[in-house]
Amino acid sequence: AMGRRRSEAGDAEGDPPRKRGEAGRAEQKRKRKRDEPSPRELVAAANAARDVAALVGDAAKPGPTTMRSSSSDGPPSATRGYVVDQLPDRLRRWCFDLTKRNMEAMYERTWGWSNPEKRRELAHSDARFIVAFRGDDDDGPMGFVHFRFEVEDSDGTPVAYVYELQVEDDARGRGVGRALMARVESIAENTRMARTMLTVLKTNAAAARFYERLGYVEDRDTPRDEACHYVILTKPAEAGRGGEGVPPRRSSGVVNP
Repeated sequence: AMGRRRSEAGDAEGDPPRKRGEAGRAEQKRKRKRDEPSPRELVAAANAARDVAALVGDAAKPGPTTMRSSSSDGPPSATRGYVVDQLPDRLRRWCFDLTKRNMEAMYERTWGWSNPEKRRELAHSDARFIVAFRGDDDDGPMGFVHFRFEVEDSDGTPVAYVYELQVEDDARGRGVGRALMARVESIAENTRMARTMLTVLKTNAAAARFYERLGYVEDRDTPRDEACHYVILTKPAEAGRGGEGVPPRRSSGVVNP
């Protein structure tokens, strides 16, 4: 007899090469996982960034807070990013006033509207804003998005959570909401968030259709209680790590973006 072929033989301890290779790959995978920043570290790093525009990764931006539209055939011609303490008072007041104009009636039919609560939400220390303008003149804001970097309690993944997306009446249907959401999604990817999330009121059918067109789907942990007023929507970030989560009550989304 010729005996067993040595191409499948092991080392002196009798471990086959295939098993040794698998063990090595497993160890490399464990090392990469150990070296990866934790979700809380990713969120902390994103929150530490003071230049919101830089997080978008728009190489064409002309200044530290400005993001030019990539499209020359429609608004916004410029968007600016702000950490909450960078947001000028006039824009802070405008964000509140626009949200109240768009959403107060819907809130009153569901969980109720509160001026102090909404102001506190917009002034949260982790709040980030992107504001779309009609041109280079900051006196003509058209819409804004308020988002935050958070770790979801249920699965521990880092997410970009949209708290508010609001557009002026005369700017709806012109791509403003889409442009703002595209920037948030780009930020989510560039900061290694797992996904972008938001909630939308069940009565806000226009917002639900808008987000569906952008590729958002219902989160698996959306409350199934018929008395619940909202739906949780989610969209994975290209560079994120996946997973679904259960957020606390958040804002209601855009009206006819």
